Amino acid sequence: MQTSPQVPDTGYTGSLERFAAAIAMSEAKDRLVKFLEIYEEARQTKLVPTRDDLGLRQLARFLPDITIMERPEPGKVIYRLMGTAVAERMGADLTGQNFLDYLKDAERARNDLGMGFVSDIPCGTFAMYDNQYASGVLSRNESMMLPIDAGSGEAPYQILGMHLTQNPFQYGEEQGQSVIAVKWRDGMVIDLGRGLPDAAILAGLQAAGSSGAATPADAAR
Repeated sequence: MQTSPQVPDTGYTGSLERFAAAIAMSEAKDRLVKFLEIYEEARQTKLVPTRDDLGLRQLARFLPDITIMERPEPGKVIYRLMGTAVAERMGADLTGQNFLDYLKDAERARNDLGMGFVSDIPCGTFAMYDNQYASGVLSRNESMMLPIDAGSGEAPYQILGMHLTQNPFQYGEEQGQSVIAVKWRDGMVIDLGRGLPDAAILAGLQAAGSSGAATPADAAR
């Protein structure tokens, strides 16, 4: 797992420099840039934009591939909104359900921790990974996770997920439930102005990724 350079300011500069490494890695660069421009314009001088700042009109083109989650406590990462395209891929609208229930047992703690990075520090995360859908499709995916403020003005923030690419590469038999991040490919934690998690924690996530396990940056897409 890579880490983006730390950027100490939280103000809007009109630049996507803090996201440069993620953009370079992405297989959907143009779409990612457009989404990040909307997010950073909404953020302006704030650390975290509100849902009202973002606006549904600006996000309209992305809504089918967006999720919003919240982490009210460790072990619970609840879907509050699931875009129609995400729900179709997953085989159901999972609004109100715990995202962690769609991971293998061994991967839940790591993913829970990563969601905490976004909601509590807050950081951004970018991940590339494979999903195994209930339909039998194995797909390569990438997602950007960013904090949004539901109105409290403080952490824990909600988690806005933009799910950029879904590239099927294998077709198998149908199964009972979709499994998220059956294989982790690459990813990074992105400093939004408040710094990054402790280096030892990041090193642990990197080790998990190198073994092919999902990282906490991954979420249902």
